Amino acid sequence: MKLERFELERNQSEWEHHVKYNLSESGVEPLHIKDLLDTQELKDQLLDLQLGYSQTNGTVALREAISYHYPGTTVEHILATTGGAEANFLVTWWLHKENPNRNELIFLIPNYMQISGIWKNLGGKVIPFKLKMTDGKWVPDFNGLRAAVSEKTAAIAICTPNNPTGKLFSAEELKTIVDIASEHGVWVVSDEIYRGAELQEGKAPSVHGLYDKVLITSSLSKAYGLPGLRLGWVVCPSPKTALELWAYSDYTTICPAKTSDWLGTLALQPDIQANIEKRTRQVIRENWVVMEKWIAKHSGLMTTIPPGASAICFIKLKDGINSLDFTMQLKKEKSVLISPGEHFEMPGYIRIGFGSEKEYLELALKKISELLDAYSS
Repeated sequence: MKLERFELERNQSEWEHHVKYNLSESGVEPLHIKDLLDTQELKDQLLDLQLGYSQTNGTVALREAISYHYPGTTVEHILATTGGAEANFLVTWWLHKENPNRNELIFLIPNYMQISGIWKNLGGKVIPFKLKMTDGKWVPDFNGLRAAVSEKTAAIAICTPNNPTGKLFSAEELKTIVDIASEHGVWVVSDEIYRGAELQEGKAPSVHGLYDKVLITSSLSKAYGLPGLRLGWVVCPSPKTALELWAYSDYTTICPAKTSDWLGTLALQPDIQANIEKRTRQVIRENWVVMEKWIAKHSGLMTTIPPGASAICFIKLKDGINSLDFTMQLKKEKSVLISPGEHFEMPGYIRIGFGSEKEYLELALKKISELLDAYSS
């Protein structure tokens, strides 16, 4: 079968380096290496690093640093990967291969569509589990989820905090998902790459520890502002599962880059990690004020539910405005890149990333306003 194209990533790849303003990114303005190396000793250690192969499942030091943030785990529960993308790929591939009699994946919509696309490309069937705008909130359709789960289901895949809506699943909502999954012995895959990027106080709830068939994927790309390191991980419920996934990574990237492993270990140290999250939340909270005012200015053409986390805002356009056409016109006429709702199976919406420097964001929004004014005139 012909490979189904990953439209979101292809659109970003083709345009992000050719537009003046890129608001398609879902993370915060990236850090620099110098932001992590605040002593001469650390700078010397990096320069002295020998560029050989790293430990293929992640060095012990890196996996210890990751496991610290998931109470009850050890290094044996962790697989380090080349970005969250590889973590998602390995988990999806493993689930499909290891569950030959369970060819269905229940997938949260809207969502980052990678896992869904991989499952389809492997020959599996994807069944949507929907978030719906209800009374000013994004509400999961649990009745639909219960009806969809069966003995054919391999896993329920979610993303919390959610991309593109920024919705935080509550502890009660996560418990409901886990309870439904456990009734049928179904795995739960939770992409938690935006934990640590909350607008509210406190960390978003996690499915970690709620069930013995949970796989968590994450990386340093979003809440940490370190996408260029291409370092991610899978948190497994048992060392056995981690070993099985490790065998799959032997066929992909072999190992994380040695410099990324070393810098990632540093970034995940509790004190440094806390400072990074503090900086991320400050960027998001300050820039959300800008976004909120801008959305209010165009209230006749758009509505949104404020995100609970992440530097992304999912906006519903006024009926009659084609979201795909709007984003294409925007990048061609105004040199601004944002993502259409079609890339999340939600036509009529647009996703705007607001994690960049404030002045850059304001200039980009001004350009979007110029196009919106044409629709309101």
